[in-house]
Parts: sequence; structure tokens; C-alpha cells
Amino acid sequence: MTTEKQLVQIGAGKIGRGYIADLFKEAGYQITFIDYSLELVNAMNAQGYYTIFKHHANGTYSKVIIQDYLAYCTQTQEEKCIASIADAKYVSINIFPGAVDSISKMLASAIELRLHKGNQTPLDCLIGVNFLFASKLFHEAILRYLTTSEAKKFLEENVALIECLVHRNSAFPTDEMLKEDKLACNTGDTPYMTVDNIFKNGLPEGVNLHAQDNVPAWMIHKIWVANMSHSLSGYFGKKVGYTYIGECHDDPYIMRCVILAKREAIFAMHEAYGMSYEAMEEHDPVEKQKEHYLDHVANSVDKDTIDRVCGDLTRKLAKGDRLIGPALACIQHGRIPYFLCRGAAMALYFYNPEDKTTVEVQQYIREHGVEKAIQVYCGLNNEDPAERTLAQLITGIYYELGEQYPFDICY
Repeated sequence: MTTEKQLVQIGAGKIGRGYIADLFKEAGYQITFIDYSLELVNAMNAQGYYTIFKHHANGTYSKVIIQDYLAYCTQTQEEKCIASIADAKYVSINIFPGAVDSISKMLASAIELRLHKGNQTPLDCLIGVNFLFASKLFHEAILRYLTTSEAKKFLEENVALIECLVHRNSAFPTDEMLKEDKLACNTGDTPYMTVDNIFKNGLPEGVNLHAQDNVPAWMIHKIWVANMSHSLSGYFGKKVGYTYIGECHDDPYIMRCVILAKREAIFAMHEAYGMSYEAMEEHDPVEKQKEHYLDHVANSVDKDTIDRVCGDLTRKLAKGDRLIGPALACIQHGRIPYFLCRGAAMALYFYNPEDKTTVEVQQYIREHGVEKAIQVYCGLNNEDPAERTLAQLITGIYYELGEQYPFDICY
């Protein structure tokens, strides 16, 4: 039987534990965590609680204890994971892109088990991820794994794949936090989450969710504007030797470039998706941006590492993502995306030996040159005039920023 105030949280990472669980626990929900990491699941079950450290704009922290939860591992307890989803009205999904297929397979099995039990209650799946077109990707993957016409009909009529805007920034816990709680989460303090207004069961009772129409378009805005600016800060900062994002926010030159890149991205959203400047200003007011970027006290305590923010480079350089997506839209609509291209060039210098994606990109550049790397990793086709222009802009800035001997450059 479906439990009314129950959430199945797929993904027990920074967002799942530090944001979603906090919102639902505050509303009195029982939470079942599902995660791939057996080590994490075992630690959560053994300890029985964990601490969320919420950082505030004035540099202080507050603490929330999350306890009385269940935690299952997808590797060793798949049947329990599927059964939990089959009995739930609400599921939250916070994962990396590489897990879409395996989680979709599990969701398909849960739908079929749900119907086998005679449970016709709709299923609302909140998807809070940092990649584009998530609901479409999940729908296509779940559909592939469903084996009966009844289950496929249930997916179409009774399952809502609800895209959400994740507003809390999360960082690695500090040593002091980990000394107090080895399972600590270090997050921002945003008290709500924006969700697409397509629920089948209605909004979960008491949870601070803001329902809004057309969230998938706002998700593109989040990736192209907010996530872009966060990553771009890190790419610039890494090039000059910084370690933490807070250092980038305190650098006037980096912040000038980031803010101007945001303006290019906002132009791209307006032209490519018809989003009004007024709506975007209301969503992210300039005065709020000034507080975020220029408040030295707030930013000097941001110890989120550049390596974490800028990791997974091959995804972030991809054609539709945070740099190339808005940059290409700018060119297609008559604007030169100078600062976005500068960010993309900086990203092509980014290197972290512990991140295999950056190792791969740097090795490819050494072996094949940056022009070929831009075609491969940014997906830009020289046969298309707009894409060719964008590739040339990024290439030129890449060489400008580098230290190569000019007569060794084939450009």
C-alpha cells in the first residue's frame, strides 16, 4: 500500500541528502535513500543520522540533523530498492547523467511491480539534476524497459516526470565538519525548490515547493546562466592558480568576465527560447547578483573547490550545455559571445589529474590539436557557418591565452 508521507530519494549525494531530504523531513516525511555506493549506505545505516551544515550569507552556519531514515544499496539490495519505489507516491531523483539508464530500468521494474500488486496510485518523480532534457531522457529510457502494454499506458497516464530547479549550492564538507560528523553535508540555505506544475498526486503536503509552469525552459536558463557562471568562475580561477570558488568571486577581473558572460547567456535565452528579460530579471534580480558576487564576507568563506565545480569536463563542454549552448545561440541570433568563448577557451586549459575527463581532453589536445578537440568535445561542425565561426572564436582566444611559441601554431 502506498504510504502518504513517504519520499524515496534516489541518490544520496550532496543534493539528495543536503537539500531534498531537508525539505521533506521538515514536512514530516519518512525518507528512504537509494544509492549506488555500498560504503555510503552502510555508513548511513550504522550511524543512523547525519548533519546538514547550512551556510548563510553572513558567513555563519546552522545545523540540521536528519535521522529515522532507511537506506538501501542498488548494487546489493535491488529488490528492496524496487519495492520501495513501487510503494511510493513521491520519488526524488538526483543523479549524474551516466546513471539515467540504470535508474530508468529500476523505475520500470517498480512500475511493473506496482501494477502487479494492484496499486494504481500515480507516481510523481521529482528530477533535480544538472543536465538538460532530463524528463525526456528518463521517459525514453523507462519506456524501453517496460515489457507490458499496461505498464506503458501507466507511464503515459499516471507517471509525472517533474523537472526541478536546484537552488542550493553544495560543497565538500570542511575538515571541521567532518570531524564532527563523517557524513556531514555542506550546503546553502535556500528554503524552497521550484518544480514543474505537472504533479499527478498534487504537491506533497507541507513541503516548501514552488510550482511553476514551463520549468524545462527554466532548467535551460539554470544551466546556461547560473551553472555556466559558476563553472566559468572556476575555469578562470584555475588558470590563475586559485583553489576555491570564493577566491574567484573575490577577483574583480573574473567577476567582470562572468557577469558579462551572463548577459550574453541571457540574450541567448531571450532569442532562442522567447524568455522575457523582465521574467529573467525577476527570477534573478541584479541586486541579488550584486550581493552574491560583490559581498566580500559572503564569498570569502566559500570553500567549494574549483576542481569539484569544474569537473566532468566532457559534459560541460558539450554542444548544448552551459558554454557552447548559449554561445552558439548568440551567434545564430546575431551577437558575438566574446566572454562565453573566453570561458570555453579557459575550460580547454582546465586540468585536474584526478578527473579522468580533463585528462582525456588534455591528452586529445596534445595529440590532435585544439581545433580538432573543439570539433570532438564541443560538437561543432565546420560545415555549418555559425558553428564554424564559434569554433574559430574559441580557437583564437585559446591561443591568445596560451604560452605557445607563435611560429609553432598552425592557425
